[in-house]
Amino acid sequence: MVEALCHQLTHTDVEGYAACCEALAAADLRGEVGQIPLPTLIIAGESDPVTTVSDASFLQQQIPSSQVVVLAASHLSNIEAPKSFTSALLSFFQGERHGG
Repeated sequence: MVEALCHQLTHTDVEGYAACCEALAAADLRGEVGQIPLPTLIIAGESDPVTTVSDASFLQQQIPSSQVVVLAASHLSNIEAPKSFTSALLSFFQGERHGG
């Protein structure tokens, strides 16, 4: 797993990555998230210094049909805690299929 991630990072176009970071830094959609009409799962890593649990709580307060799951992870929770991440997704989707 680590080897695959290292390969991906070392083969990422530097200019493309920098442009992506610049676009993300300039995007502020906080005023629009309340318009999301669908049930939304917000997954946060408890040790994520980039998108914090506080950020996830803000989103939950703004998005009417949302729920937050906090995982024992940092920024790449799907990689750092794959079982917990998958479990959260499955629970969310199964709940949606059953009307919850």
